[in-house]
Amino acid sequence: MAFVFQRPRDAAQACKHFEGTLTLEMEEQSRGKDHWLQLTISCGPRCAQVMAFLPEDYPSAPKVEAKHTYTVNAARLLERVEHVKYTLRKPYANEEAQRTHVQFSGNKIFALDGNRLAWDVDDDLIVRQPFMVLPEALGYLKFFGNQEITAIMGENYLQLTGGAMAIQTRIEGPFVFNVDGAVPKKFSEEFYVCPKDFLGELDYLKKLLHSTDKAHIFFSSGRLSLAAASGNYSTQVQIDGENTIGFGFELGYMVDALRQFRGESQVKMKVISPVAPIVLEAEGRGDFAMVLPVRMKEAVAA
Repeated sequence: MAFVFQRPRDAAQACKHFEGTLTLEMEEQSRGKDHWLQLTISCGPRCAQVMAFLPEDYPSAPKVEAKHTYTVNAARLLERVEHVKYTLRKPYANEEAQRTHVQFSGNKIFALDGNRLAWDVDDDLIVRQPFMVLPEALGYLKFFGNQEITAIMGENYLQLTGGAMAIQTRIEGPFVFNVDGAVPKKFSEEFYVCPKDFLGELDYLKKLLHSTDKAHIFFSSGRLSLAAASGNYSTQVQIDGENTIGFGFELGYMVDALRQFRGESQVKMKVISPVAPIVLEAEGRGDFAMVLPVRMKEAVAA
């Protein structure tokens, strides 16, 4: 017996309500030149009839000739991907792969969209050739749970295997973004904020925005300022350390960066100047976030 579900999600939804031994029956159907399979899945009094492709009508997965092979923990790899994928844009016809794919290079996994960057560093996985993968494909890592899996990198495909299951997806590369060249090495000021409190005050300012307002926030010495069509608003967050360099940022980008560290009591913010990238990190973690600043007029920043 061999078949390919036409609507696998619907079949899985039906099977969620079954308990016990399944009975599977298959019957070939045809109408003119069209041929398909009708599957009957039954369990006790419950029954589902779904359509399936004939195996010969469905393309087989390309064979992956291994160039590099790695052993990784599926849960840890998924965690690292989750740390960074929020920065990506949705893939469109003319969108660059570097702005839509999760990228692997050396001991780093990272993602960027041109306005922000997130990266995760872990020496447990050091890839020998850089490559890029769409985040949707890596989302299926959750089906492996916490087990160790094998990652096989071929010329055009990446295959993740563990037990009886395998995930295969197309890769791009090897020319990935140069993270080390983009991230500043020295900073003028470093201070700490509580991400939960910071997010709470940003949410307050967000609610004051009109649809035509630019969601640009000016930050200085813990003071958050917003110039909106309806007026000027501000609030305060507590900081640990000294901050004399004022800078602007896009509200949504900073919210995403702070959410990367949700659950942490403190996040370190590092700045160089009003026009240099802002870097966020948390003690004991290997992931980082970077948000590009927004140039703001003095009147708005005041």
